[in-house]
Amino acid sequence: MSDQTMPSNRPPIDRPPIDRPTSGRFHPYVYRILACLAAWFVISAWFFAGGGRTDLTLVAVTGLFAMMVGIPSLLALARRSHPPDPSADRANRTGSFDQWAERDIDLSTGPVKGKLAAIETVLPIAAVAFAMTAFALVLHFSV
Repeated sequence: MSDQTMPSNRPPIDRPPIDRPTSGRFHPYVYRILACLAAWFVISAWFFAGGGRTDLTLVAVTGLFAMMVGIPSLLALARRSHPPDPSADRANRTGSFDQWAERDIDLSTGPVKGKLAAIETVLPIAAVAFAMTAFALVLHFSV
């Protein structure tokens, strides 16, 4: 049997209607939340690990997180202060968070609502930050 006559078992791909606005960018608030959660994780790691032999490792991890948050933040500030084209900058503005959350965001897996994309992006680092805080609290109150 040839490939053309075999039925496809794949579900149809849902595409957003043409008239619905889509965006491929996250709102700046999502990046701010990620940066705050990364800082929370690093602070919790310092409380969990304590002093002594782990200080050098904690300094290296803190520097790594500082670079992971700092470099994209500096690039965003540079782009904001020197936009390539003022008319293009107006078209790429995200508006308020409420407006952005209701729009579709183009991801590699397809369009997703903005609020779902934000939740799926923030959830892993939030879970790690909360878990590290719980470890630090358990260690602090049990020892």
